[in-house]
Amino acid sequence: MSLLRFIARSLVASAFVADGVRKVTTPSEVSPQAERFASALTPVVQRVVPPAYSSHVPEKTETWVRICGAGEVVGGVMFATGLGRRLGALLLATASAFNVAAALPEPGSSVEEKKAQVPEVLTQVALLGATVLATQDLQGRPSIAWRRKRAERRRKIKQAVTS
Repeated sequence: MSLLRFIARSLVASAFVADGVRKVTTPSEVSPQAERFASALTPVVQRVVPPAYSSHVPEKTETWVRICGAGEVVGGVMFATGLGRRLGALLLATASAFNVAAALPEPGSSVEEKKAQVPEVLTQVALLGATVLATQDLQGRPSIAWRRKRAERRRKIKQAVTS
């Protein structure tokens, strides 16, 4: 792993780890912003999961905030250390989607409130883009599909030469 990749991943992950720790320890600070999203998410998740588990889906916004925070901490550590970096990036992308939804202004907000939210929304969208891009990072190595196709081509050439 290159030093530049390590530093860049650690910098991106640090924002998520710090935010995740804040969400896990004091979810009441974030709950008001996440209320609208969590109240819409809970019924959807309850319908999607098997009936035996739907009663275990949390309904409190603070619980959803803590789950998101824990995902940010775990994903950030995985991404920063390089142990399961693509899975960690996927966890961070999922948490970023939650953060973007929570940062969006209320539908009935005034123009001033909407303008005040623009920097936060743009920051969250930028972090979402970075984490989605990171899920596809192969550290300069070719993908498994590329390797498979190349091996198949070599096998065909070798077969043609030997026959």
